[in-house]
Amino acid sequence: MLPYYSCPFISQNTSNLNQPATYNPYMPPVANPVPPYSNPNFMPYTPQAMPSYEYNANSPIFENLETEDTQNISYPNSEARQPNPVLSNTPASTNITLFKELTGYPNYGNPSGNADILYTGNRGVWTFQVPAFLLVPGNLRAQIIIRGVLDDHQNVPVNNYSARITINGAVIHTGRLALEHGRPAVQQFTNWRNLTFNVPNLRINNRVVIENTSRTGRDDWIAFDWMELRFVTR
Repeated sequence: MLPYYSCPFISQNTSNLNQPATYNPYMPPVANPVPPYSNPNFMPYTPQAMPSYEYNANSPIFENLETEDTQNISYPNSEARQPNPVLSNTPASTNITLFKELTGYPNYGNPSGNADILYTGNRGVWTFQVPAFLLVPGNLRAQIIIRGVLDDHQNVPVNNYSARITINGAVIHTGRLALEHGRPAVQQFTNWRNLTFNVPNLRINNRVVIENTSRTGRDDWIAFDWMELRFVTR
């Protein structure tokens, strides 16, 4: 049978909490509370917000990044310098042009889509009226540029095509033309060529005459896309 132990019961008056308790031999000794920090130099940790950083490509922490985005970054302090421009400033030259678009037939011309056509034996006349202030003797000389091509009849030899060209009654060309058959067939030709001739007797009203003198069939032809009367300095 176990021995009997008793535990004394102590009643305390709660209305007088600020008064020291009466000593009782059965109560454990009262000890001063331990200070919350045994080290007087230790300060409690206070949580702080992390500082925010903005991306700066020039910062040293980004210098060694090998990503695709940073490989093309340009640094303002880099030793590489923009090359100096290569310029010239030659005197300006006078170049005055009177342009005449030819629109007789709605095909073949490029890029206008139109062209004038001379069949074998045909004769065509075009005029250029020059402003009087350009006709100062000795200052300018004139050239006529005619953009032409042969028909797209590939079975006809190009040697059979020829023309006679006059301006103000003076013959500036007779014989074969340095032209080829038009390509692509039945479409806007892409192989037009410029025929350039000097104008020997420039006037205020200039009359350009072209005769198709080719040794070809009646349905073969020569086309002209545009003409240009150009003035250049002597």
